[in-house]
Amino acid sequence: MKHKHFYQIGGTLLTALIFVGCSNSNDIEVSVKDNDTTSITQNVDNIETNELNVEYSVPTPNELFEIVKLHGGELNIDLVNSLDNQENYIDAKSKALNFGVYSADIGYMSCFDHGIEFLKYTKAIEKLGNDLGISDVFDKDLMDKIENNEGNSDTLFLISNQTYYDSYQYLEENEKGTELSLIIAGGYIESLYIVTHLVDNYSDDNPIIEKIGDQKLVLENIIDFCMAYMDDASVNDFMNDLMELSKVFEDNMTVVEEDSKVKDEDGISILSGGGYFKMNKVAFEAIKNKITELRNKITQN
Repeated sequence: MKHKHFYQIGGTLLTALIFVGCSNSNDIEVSVKDNDTTSITQNVDNIETNELNVEYSVPTPNELFEIVKLHGGELNIDLVNSLDNQENYIDAKSKALNFGVYSADIGYMSCFDHGIEFLKYTKAIEKLGNDLGISDVFDKDLMDKIENNEGNSDTLFLISNQTYYDSYQYLEENEKGTELSLIIAGGYIESLYIVTHLVDNYSDDNPIIEKIGDQKLVLENIIDFCMAYMDDASVNDFMNDLMELSKVFEDNMTVVEEDSKVKDEDGISILSGGGYFKMNKVAFEAIKNKITELRNKITQN
């Protein structure tokens, strides 16, 4: 049986290519697109001669930042990765992972209208991007636009959307899948690190806690995406970390069973139900601790 997978990873994943903001944006019709959900469309050929399209949608880390803000969260600038660390990233793996980390940091800061550090972090990403071979994206025109609109969060968000699209296109066209997978993974880890550390006290009815639990499926999507580049030693190595995190999710979250339902919309079968993982205090603490371990491993190199 032949399987074809098409991934659409939004936000920091998403959210991890370049800049991430909290406003809703137009969809970018490429494999990685900037929107408020992460979705996978899986086409399975040759099943009784019929083609089955299955689409899954879950929140992205980008949405987590927005939910935190909607529920009274405030900016904690101490959570972002210090720019002092950037000189420690000397190999391609650490540069790609922290390109994703700093991108998520910019998304977090822009969500809370903290534009003061925007240009500084953009320059850090520019340097890492140049080292990774994405220099064409960071031209003088882009940097001038950011500098001239430093206090305008709406304009900076629009600029970040275009830069996100340009970065993805460049990586795709130049067959830099290894760098792309590490960038996506780094952005995911940083986003989840920030959000878990913004929760002061565990509560079953905390919507932020619920959204953290939803990131289990996002992680599965990232692991599937990275598997295509497992022949690269750096991706293979970090895949072990992602698998360990996935096991923490599975071992600690409560499984709630539901009847499966299939709804047909314009020839696309939408699957729902069949059970889901529910967050609990033990799971939250375990995930937070593991995320902190992985984030420190990335940023402290």
